[in-house]
Amino acid sequence: MRYLSLLALFAAGLAWAEPGTLLKDTELRAKPFGDAEVVASLKAKDTVDLLARKGAWANVKAGGQSGWVRLLTVRTGSGQRGEAGVGALASVFRTGSSGNTVSTGVKGLSEEKLKNAQPDAEEAQKLDRFRQSENSARSFAKQAKLSAEKIDYLAPGSGEKAQ
Repeated sequence: MRYLSLLALFAAGLAWAEPGTLLKDTELRAKPFGDAEVVASLKAKDTVDLLARKGAWANVKAGGQSGWVRLLTVRTGSGQRGEAGVGALASVFRTGSSGNTVSTGVKGLSEEKLKNAQPDAEEAQKLDRFRQSENSARSFAKQAKLSAEKIDYLAPGSGEKAQ
């Protein structure tokens, strides 16, 4: 019986939509990709319901429409301190946390790690397996109707074009 109760609480959590507020004007997209079709334009301070997360994207419902927005454009939580009960339990299953705050970011390498980086010949050889011939690249570009464009390199650390 105890397990049945936990299962019922878990199932209720799956249907739970976490409230959120948009921090800035943003585009509601059909899929979680920057180049996906724009379904609607949303305004800052609009209220949305967060349905799911996928990487740096949030699946939301806003004004009767569903779609994807960048997670960094949404402030999550109801704004209520001490939220408890089924909502808090659902949040644990959904996010691994019972809090209202969600933090995202891009993890990278520190300046020190970049300065001390060493080449890895074995990894470079792995990359060579993906190399394409110039003819293959031109054929792909022609098929995809891409055109060549010359890009000037930047001088390291200057922000200026290299000579």
